[in-house]
Amino acid sequence: MKTYDIISLGCPKNLVDSEVFAHLLEQAGYEESQTEFTELVLINTCAFLQSALKEFDEILASVAETKAKGLVGKIIVSGCVMNRAVEDFRDIYPEVDLWLPLKDFSAFAKYLGIPATDKVSRTELEPAPYTYLRISDGCNNRCSYCAIPSIRGCLKSQKIEDLVAEAKALEQRGVKELVLIAQDTCSYGLDIYGKKMLPALIAALIKECNYQWYRIMYMHPDNFELEWLELYRTYPKLLPYFEIPVQHFSEPILQAMNRKTNGKKLIDLFASIRKELPQAVFRTTLICGFPGESPKDFSVLKQGLIDVKPIYGGAFAFSSEPGTPAHNMAKSPTPQTAKKRSREIEHLFMTLSEAQLQSYVGKQLMVLVEDDSDDGETVGRAWFQAPEIDGYVITNGDNLTLGDMILVEIEDAIGNDLYGSVVTKNRKQKI
Repeated sequence: MKTYDIISLGCPKNLVDSEVFAHLLEQAGYEESQTEFTELVLINTCAFLQSALKEFDEILASVAETKAKGLVGKIIVSGCVMNRAVEDFRDIYPEVDLWLPLKDFSAFAKYLGIPATDKVSRTELEPAPYTYLRISDGCNNRCSYCAIPSIRGCLKSQKIEDLVAEAKALEQRGVKELVLIAQDTCSYGLDIYGKKMLPALIAALIKECNYQWYRIMYMHPDNFELEWLELYRTYPKLLPYFEIPVQHFSEPILQAMNRKTNGKKLIDLFASIRKELPQAVFRTTLICGFPGESPKDFSVLKQGLIDVKPIYGGAFAFSSEPGTPAHNMAKSPTPQTAKKRSREIEHLFMTLSEAQLQSYVGKQLMVLVEDDSDDGETVGRAWFQAPEIDGYVITNGDNLTLGDMILVEIEDAIGNDLYGSVVTKNRKQKI
């Protein structure tokens, strides 16, 4: 039997492509490698930041070395690097047998000697109680620091009926949570329907599928509509978890970033959501050290974060990406200052998170089991914890399996995580 291994780098949006590659490989008679020798290794790359390109370089060097030792048959590279900096790698790595264009599943099927098809099918790479549904690809926002439009192109939404069919197929994995992803989920449908169709998509998914939790990620604040809050009252399974990446709160910096919503309106947006949905929680991301960011701008950033009070978030030092407008902006503050400021914001994130997590101590929460370890400790997530990026709920439950929904009494909060004891399992969802 021919064997394969897929190394999926970057975000969950890339993971979706990797699962399509895996399905094609299995259609061609390959199975996931369980031995020291692997017939085919496919690296699905991320090229969003220079750090991602560095990571890819290190991984490709390692795989090439493994091939030289006779433990790998063929190396295939695909993903975002194919539309950014691929020429920097081609000559350095003659060990690569195929440089596959981004998302060219037809070309990959032809390479494998199987019929190409327009139907999207995916093979799970890692067992998990959740799955991702990418509702669109590409982006029209043109933020000045971002290379995504040059890599993935303009917004390309999938039809509602196709997404429902894909979600129903993914449901056969037995997963409990469906996570909607895109570069900008709020803009879904603009390109093919002429208007934002996120509400229609949510209604169709909940009507046709039977997931316990539905979560929307990557909600760009410039395109968010407050009228959508009614969805959360209409559909209890739609989690009031809002990941809204604001990047900054200072007006001059937001303008330089080519963001449309100013700092006051951003703060008002979060306040309006919280007023309409008191149970809502927020996640956001911020960029520190953007060109021209003064100490005053940074103070505005910190105060905005304090006003919004996200439960989780991420702070990133500005990365100057070739090919973006921000790459040619004045190089101040220094990279060292940007890193220092990002560490300060990370500490503030932690402080805000701990304060909110403490409010759950003494309460009972439904938890989705992610780790069915048999050592007396089980790891899961509450509804306000997104897969892979937020904290966990650690319990003392035994005889629990991946995907169980358990009721946990929270006893402590440490860092980003909660600790508690199992009350019962497989109860009806309760937020």
